[in-house]
Amino acid sequence: MPEVQQVSILVSTQSSSSSDFLTGRFSNYGRMLRVVARIRRWLKYRRHEPVCSVSLSILELRDALTAITRYVQRKTMSDLIVELQNRRPVSSKAFSRLMPFIDDNGIVRVGGRLQNADLHEHQKHPILLTRDCHLAMLLCQHWHRVTCHSGPRLIVSLIVRHFWIISVRVLVRRVATMCSTCVRLAAVNPQPLMADLPTSRVQQCRVFQRVGIDYAGPFSFKETSLRKSRVYKGYVAIFVCFAVKATHLEVVSSLSTEAFLATLDRFVARRGIPTDIHSDCGTNFIGAANVLRSLIQTEDARERIEASIPAHWHFNPPSAPHFGGLWEAAVRAMKARLTRVLCNHVPTYEEFTTLITRVEAVLNSRPLTPMSADPQDLDYLTPGHFLIGQPLLAIPYPPTPEISKNQLQRWKLFENCQQSFWKLWSQDYLHTLQQRSKWTKEQPNIAVGDMVVIKENNTSPLVWRLGRVTGVILGKDKIARVAQLHTINGQITRPIVKLVLLPTS
Repeated sequence: MPEVQQVSILVSTQSSSSSDFLTGRFSNYGRMLRVVARIRRWLKYRRHEPVCSVSLSILELRDALTAITRYVQRKTMSDLIVELQNRRPVSSKAFSRLMPFIDDNGIVRVGGRLQNADLHEHQKHPILLTRDCHLAMLLCQHWHRVTCHSGPRLIVSLIVRHFWIISVRVLVRRVATMCSTCVRLAAVNPQPLMADLPTSRVQQCRVFQRVGIDYAGPFSFKETSLRKSRVYKGYVAIFVCFAVKATHLEVVSSLSTEAFLATLDRFVARRGIPTDIHSDCGTNFIGAANVLRSLIQTEDARERIEASIPAHWHFNPPSAPHFGGLWEAAVRAMKARLTRVLCNHVPTYEEFTTLITRVEAVLNSRPLTPMSADPQDLDYLTPGHFLIGQPLLAIPYPPTPEISKNQLQRWKLFENCQQSFWKLWSQDYLHTLQQRSKWTKEQPNIAVGDMVVIKENNTSPLVWRLGRVTGVILGKDKIARVAQLHTINGQITRPIVKLVLLPTS
């Protein structure tokens, strides 16, 4: 009995999609014309036909475009060509409006109604193309680059001189959305839904127990009041209470870690020890936290540091000022009052310190909410009520003899006032924080693997770095507002609003 042998036969199949030849090989219109023209010249050489010159001529490029157009139309508009060759009515409504016909070269052109116009034949009867063919995409990309990334109106006006593309404006806009340069300049970045307020903003606590810190400046002031006194720069450290928006201002000589630690020491001595400190990722804040962390590592100094400043540090993501909107608003309010008072005057250190203290009193006297719903009641609740029991700029009334004689009664009265202030805070002020002022629409989260452009305020959009999303940080509401990126310089962390999502195709 003969042995049965198994024979394996490999069969290769080739896809017959409508645009395999162009899509898989060409991404540039000019390169496509030159390659096809070279192939046609080689075929002429094989047929022993004479070649005019070494470089490609305009006639050869024109013949190459004719061959490409004929090939694309046979692949994408075969039904229309059959109908036109058999002189049957055009079934497609989009094509029937254009009255197409086949010219002497076998190319489908637009008949239209401009036969009597004083135009070139190519403009009166442009070549007909569909929107989904690769040749139409290459044409739009070519004119998009030639016109220096212009708008759809100019690009369409140049394309229709030789080609009539169905729904060409939709294709031109798609090309603009796929252009990296246009996406960088347009800077269409995703905007997640505004997050809920944190616990430190909506729960009662001691004033300045949870604070946010920021720096403002630099500001110029003189050493002395002499005419030729040396002028040097200084800064203002702003401490904002998260609960009642009370503000504390401190003058700082420099942006060093030592100066910030001294400022923090003065703040703690006057306002008490905070439990939570929120700040941006400034080098001075990072340095201060590192100094405190290195001191706590030793057992001898751990008890001393924990007894002095046992605060928990919270740092915002880099380049995310909107994460600290509370203290950014305080910086703006402080600068607005300070610049209006100073103008071009350069004060001395004592004058500047006095002015900063006065501005602090103004900020702590701003109203949070009315005391009652009565329109006749002109009193209002301020951060100063939680500090001294009244607005800091209010005119103090002389104490009554009864209260001045009995200190215990005065203390109980102060305690009752504090309780009434917190009651107004919880009943009236918290309701004003209910609405979202912006960022009210939900958007899909950025996914791992997306290509993005990193927005940087101090550089031009054309030099913004590219990055790949390697991870997202989700909040309690499962919305991503911070992303981890991989760039040419390594791993970084950035907020979502500082990214421009590039198209995937």
